[in-house]
Amino acid sequence: MRNKGQMLIEIVISVGILALVLIGVSDLMTRTQRVSTFQAKRDEANSIAKQILNDYRLQRDNDPDGFAASVTGINRQTCVEGKEYSCVALVESVNGDVDVTVTVSWVEGENTFSINLNQKLNDL
Repeated sequence: MRNKGQMLIEIVISVGILALVLIGVSDLMTRTQRVSTFQAKRDEANSIAKQILNDYRLQRDNDPDGFAASVTGINRQTCVEGKEYSCVALVESVNGDVDVTVTVSWVEGENTFSINLNQKLNDL
């Protein structure tokens, strides 16, 4: 026959092990959600940057002769309204071509993240 109290110790140890397993699973789920949220924001920021580059491409296509003169030196700080992103588009003339650099940044927690896209637009 078992000693009195041995079953109680087994139950306490089992509950402790179960608690450790549940804490591990909870931590894993939290980390997975954080990574998923970061990736979604990064994808959206990339999409915003591509849209801004596309806007400059369309402007070049609509006015090929005056494009370089009309956009060089512009530092556009607009982004999508209602979103938590800040955008900077720096436009420079380099050897007759227009170099557009778009930076989209966002804050997550205490960290600021950003992506940069760069494209050279040639004369048509």
